[in-house]
Amino acid sequence: MPTRELLDARRRSLLAAGVLSAAALSLTACGSGSPSSAEADTAGSSSAAGAGSGALETVNIGYFPLVHTSTLVNADEQGYLEDAGIDAELTQTQGGAAAIPALASGNVDITYANYTSALLAAQQGLPIVLIAGNDVGADDHGIYVGPDSGIEEIADLKGKSFAVNNLQNIGTVALYAQLEEAGLSPADVEVMEMPYPDMAAAVQNGNVDAIWQVEPFQAVSEKEGLVKIGNLFAGPAEEMPVAGWITTREYADAHPEVIDGLRSALSSSMEDLDGNREAFSALVPEFTTVTAEVVQEIELPVFSAELDLEKLQQGADLMLEYDLIDEALDVQGTAYTD
Repeated sequence: MPTRELLDARRRSLLAAGVLSAAALSLTACGSGSPSSAEADTAGSSSAAGAGSGALETVNIGYFPLVHTSTLVNADEQGYLEDAGIDAELTQTQGGAAAIPALASGNVDITYANYTSALLAAQQGLPIVLIAGNDVGADDHGIYVGPDSGIEEIADLKGKSFAVNNLQNIGTVALYAQLEEAGLSPADVEVMEMPYPDMAAAVQNGNVDAIWQVEPFQAVSEKEGLVKIGNLFAGPAEEMPVAGWITTREYADAHPEVIDGLRSALSSSMEDLDGNREAFSALVPEFTTVTAEVVQEIELPVFSAELDLEKLQQGADLMLEYDLIDEALDVQGTAYTD
């Protein structure tokens, strides 16, 4: 097992490289194409000029193709974004911390991102602001192990390995919080980075002991015989806000009507989707590789368009406790509330 000093050094190195260095890159988002910076500037200027006359504002919105981002896709398909004055161009992005560089480089105007990565970027000096909520940690985020692992609860993870999709995101914070409650420390578990689709096979092959699975991968893991020992967002991490919508301070200040419109559209979309499995079954296969049959088996997400600043501050405080950030962060200063 690595020492606490080695873990701290590795974490700090990854944090520094993962956000600031990546933000300097101009990433090409997968999925539908996004306009160049010059085109975006031109489009933004012309649409802003016509906003007063009822013209739609062209907005490039990045989203990671998960069950949870059905909120955006549904808002677009149902016309809620258009009703709010937004001509949306939806661009699939990479998940986790990779969404931040796409925003910083101008490939997208607004993007979906987990809060830990967003707050980390803000603490590191990037002009990131939180503009709307999306999903809250619930039964759709599970901790899975092999059927013969002997791991039955969090305390059994001592000396084991645990996979998250990104070391810089909210899954790491939630895991550390549960470890601490169980009387362990982050140094007691080897946390490794791995894409969600690869995790179940890694458990089966003995390459990792436990994994974090978010829907729809949770349903897939269960079909493959893995065992859920609990929810990742439980105990001190219960109902923790997981991910939402962010933009840059400059964009928010220049387009307050877009921010208001997006919030309204997302709220309407969440009302449609709340507990509506049939809606998810029809929608999710359109923008992911997940079949309707798998969607019938998933734990449905819990949505909230509101920014819960109190719980977000608790998350930021945990980030400081676990050395994901170097100094205290006031979440209020990163939230766009105008």
